[in-house]
Amino acid sequence: MPTLQGFNKAIGCATIPGGPVGEFNVPGNLKPGCTLLSVEDITQGTPPSSVERKAEFSIVAGKSNTIQNTTTNTTGRWLHVVWALPE
Repeated sequence: MPTLQGFNKAIGCATIPGGPVGEFNVPGNLKPGCTLLSVEDITQGTPPSSVERKAEFSIVAGKSNTIQNTTTNTTGRWLHVVWALPE
């Protein structure tokens, strides 16, 4: 897992298709105990645009590689998820 130079934690990221409110599978090593750093909702366009939606997402307790959205339907868009792994 790559780390940012000078940053003391391993960082993971994935870009996944958006969808209706609910759970999303995030490939990689996301697991309970990780810290969710960012969830950007990316809309195609010229130029593309993004909205930070981290406040609407959480890592699902007891499930690896899963986040849950409780608010916004992101169907037809993309989500870029960034997290820090625990030590």
